[in-house]
Amino acid sequence: MLTNCQSYNQDDYQEYVVVEGYITAGERLPDIYVSTTLPSDSTYSFEESAISNAIVQITRLDDSGEPEELFEYVENLDRPGTYSPIIQSYRAEPLESYRLDIVFNDRPEEIRAVTTVPDQVEVINEIPESVVYQSDDQLEIVLNQLRQTADGQNVFVFNTISLDPSIENLTPFYLSVVEDDDEDDIDITDYVRNSSGLINEGNFESQPDGTILLRFPWIGVAFYEENLVVTLSVDKNLADVIRSQEVQLGGSTLSPGEIPNLLYNIEGGIGVFGSMTADSVTTTFVRPF
Repeated sequence: MLTNCQSYNQDDYQEYVVVEGYITAGERLPDIYVSTTLPSDSTYSFEESAISNAIVQITRLDDSGEPEELFEYVENLDRPGTYSPIIQSYRAEPLESYRLDIVFNDRPEEIRAVTTVPDQVEVINEIPESVVYQSDDQLEIVLNQLRQTADGQNVFVFNTISLDPSIENLTPFYLSVVEDDDEDDIDITDYVRNSSGLINEGNFESQPDGTILLRFPWIGVAFYEENLVVTLSVDKNLADVIRSQEVQLGGSTLSPGEIPNLLYNIEGGIGVFGSMTADSVTTTFVRPF
């Protein structure tokens, strides 16, 4: 059997423009961060890699993809490489599409990316004031019926944010992780915000009225006492980056020597320009009796 492999010179380095920005429905348009990559043997610093004097703008598009409203950006003088919208009063809307454009006076790259904000996610059931941890009565979250995304399926992320974090309040699994870790610099703040990772709509229990039901997994609870449970519906751009990043970090079986590229959905550079909608509820996870 014959094979033909093209060698890759790992000493070659190509600089890319990196952009980052996240639109959240109901909030002002986001800051946009513009920088460059650095060689792998360099210590990363945004301050060192930031690009100043870029021309940044976001355009709201109509249903046919044509420009409808333009929002110009200006660089923050005390934070080079960070650009904020001149108009602060505008609030992003669900199901609207926004295009990011970035050009430079002293660089040839032209950056473009488009995101469509997901439908507004809402928790529509009554959330109990308290739930006994690991009891048979899991926390149930019922989400409103959402319009389908362009690729046919909504994608969610659930975050629990502890409002009373302490070692004494760690649930057994996370307490064992902290106790078993030999590193001296372990910090419980690493677990204050605990993410479920991506969950496709197909993993939920569909209800006859079109709503969807999730029984919140106990592994998502890192601390007893009061927690904020945040439901995020994320767009394709965010989902692609997170999924491909999980694969790179060992979230699937890879062939020897195979590390796939991240999926960026950015023309002319790399990074992420994505969007989301969010809703949050509060409950208290009680220690078992």
